[in-house]
Amino acid sequence: MTGPFGATFLMPNDANANLIMICTGTGAAPFRAFIERRRRAMAEAAGRAILFFGARSHGELPYFGPLQEVGEDVLEKHLVFSRLPDVAKEYVQDRMRGQALELGPLLASPLTHIYICGLKGMEAGVDAAFAEIAAAHGMDWSSLKPVMRGQGRYHVETY
Repeated sequence: MTGPFGATFLMPNDANANLIMICTGTGAAPFRAFIERRRRAMAEAAGRAILFFGARSHGELPYFGPLQEVGEDVLEKHLVFSRLPDVAKEYVQDRMRGQALELGPLLASPLTHIYICGLKGMEAGVDAAFAEIAAAHGMDWSSLKPVMRGQGRYHVETY
């Protein structure tokens, strides 16, 4: 079995780089590799690593698996569930909006890289959340996103 390959969905070699990773289900796989590489090769990394993992229920946590064991000092984890009984639906973009005070300054940083991996259906919501967060911090996402993409700091691998 083979999957997407190439040189576009790679973690930067810069220990100062900030990583904002957004995924659903099996989309967590590349981020497991990113964090393991960072732990092994950049143990004292100054850059932040933030992961928003979306799933329907706790039953999908095996996709997230080993990342549960990673300390918050290495990876800030946001587990977001949309189909829990007696709990309002929440999606990754909702949690992102809730973290706008943290994410805004990261969007403004030239050291920040954004990675989106998983179901294609989440792209529009994530894009809208970034637009709102950017606007709240005096930035225009429709201008910032292509700049980040051109600099190799905005990556999307959805299916």
